[in-house]
Amino acid sequence: MNRLLRCLAVFLPLGLGAVGCAQDPQLPATSSVTIGASPYGRGDIGSLTYRAVDHLLASAPDVAASTPLVVASISEVQNVESTTALGNIVADLIRTRLSQDGHAVSELRLRRAVGFQRGQGEFMLSRNPRTLMAPPRAAAIVTGTYAATFDLVYVSLKLISATNSQIMAGADFAVPPRDVEGLLQ
Repeated sequence: MNRLLRCLAVFLPLGLGAVGCAQDPQLPATSSVTIGASPYGRGDIGSLTYRAVDHLLASAPDVAASTPLVVASISEVQNVESTTALGNIVADLIRTRLSQDGHAVSELRLRRAVGFQRGQGEFMLSRNPRTLMAPPRAAAIVTGTYAATFDLVYVSLKLISATNSQIMAGADFAVPPRDVEGLLQ
């Protein structure tokens, strides 16, 4: 009996330590592509978006670095033709992460020429269709939706084939509303 207690005294802390490591927020995000997984909810909006993009790419091995990609704004779930600063910054974070990973990602909002605003500066991005460059050809699109509840803001990202509209990969995450409240208005 004493031997059993000594073994438990040695191995129980090691086992608990291993379980604690399984809860480490630095582990890859879980997503809806894993059966039964819930949205990942640890970290700030930037970290969670980067993890979600990493998960999308890992789940779609056919998407090579040379695969032409575009990223659309992340829409409000009840009105997919509307977004807020949250949807726009998540889309920008996705573009950044794809670019950091060496993927061929195009900027849809790029103007044909520099726009000058007196007292404001020089601008190369626009949402005015008359000033934009021709849309790039893309093999896949990253888009998604978000929804705010009292407890969490859920973000759902999809990597979609531009040729047949099939969802190639998906990743979800959630953040507390207090972390993004200024972006939701």
